[in-house]
Amino acid sequence: MVAELTASQVLDGHDVTVFASGDSKVAGSLHGVSTAALHADPRIREPEIYRMMQLLEVRDREDEFDVIHSHVHSNTGCLAVPTLHGLRTPVVHTVHCFFNKDNAQLFRRFVAERYVAISDDQRSRLPELNYLGTVRHGIAVEAFPFDADPTGPIPYLAFLGRIRPEKGVHVAIEAARLAGLPLKIAGRIKPIDLQYFERQVRPHVDGERVSFLGELDFPGKTALLSGAVATFMTSLIPEPFGMVPLESMACGTPVISLRTGAAVELIRDGATGLLADSVQELAAAIRRLPTIDRASCRQHVASEFSIRRMADGYEAVYRVATHS
Repeated sequence: MVAELTASQVLDGHDVTVFASGDSKVAGSLHGVSTAALHADPRIREPEIYRMMQLLEVRDREDEFDVIHSHVHSNTGCLAVPTLHGLRTPVVHTVHCFFNKDNAQLFRRFVAERYVAISDDQRSRLPELNYLGTVRHGIAVEAFPFDADPTGPIPYLAFLGRIRPEKGVHVAIEAARLAGLPLKIAGRIKPIDLQYFERQVRPHVDGERVSFLGELDFPGKTALLSGAVATFMTSLIPEPFGMVPLESMACGTPVISLRTGAAVELIRDGATGLLADSVQELAAAIRRLPTIDRASCRQHVASEFSIRRMADGYEAVYRVATHS
């Protein structure tokens, strides 16, 4: 998302510096404090140190920039809020994590910083923050293959996401079982989540009713999504957004989702997907898939979640930040 945003900004004539891992592919200037993505470099024992060093380098170079755009994620990703506090250069924080009783303590301590929400649902859960706006993510729809009528030998459902308890992979497995359709699962497993995978996912994997594909590259991911009759979203937490629903709908594949977090803002119930309140309703929703036009799914993403719309939203935020 950041790569797409900065590419658009460079095309608009802005001078952009991206602080990220050294192997990142971005437009503009790249500054990396690590040579590779932190999770992919086995030589790195303390990734948090590199995040701290990156933030310190942003502080050291603040006078080079008109505005600093921070992307705040969970756990140590929240370090950007206190570390960039008090700079002369305006700082805008896009909050990518959902608010909980733990991180809310930090955000409330820095309530006056400049924040950007990524959904109305997220914003409603900690409304006292100083929001400059709500800017929803965008994707390059043209990069995703569209399949108007997946005609594989066996219709299947897809699940794409991190394999961890709060993402509800076990819920997707049960819903697929109730619906009588095979489920293909893809995603990364962090070491901390291996026990969950071994106990609640692996026992169901037989290569037929349930398949586990591991972590996929972009072509593999889009092939999985475009070939499915629907993509399950079974998160058990109030997700503030979700890129997978956009990617699925861009491929023409409807999304069947639990009615949690920002799902109601991303999916048009009955038009680009179906919302449910239980595992039984997830399974029952599959019978309604023939009523959904796959071309409408793709058009919905193109019109509501384009890179252009996201870039324009952030440019408006930057104007507010630099004049306040």
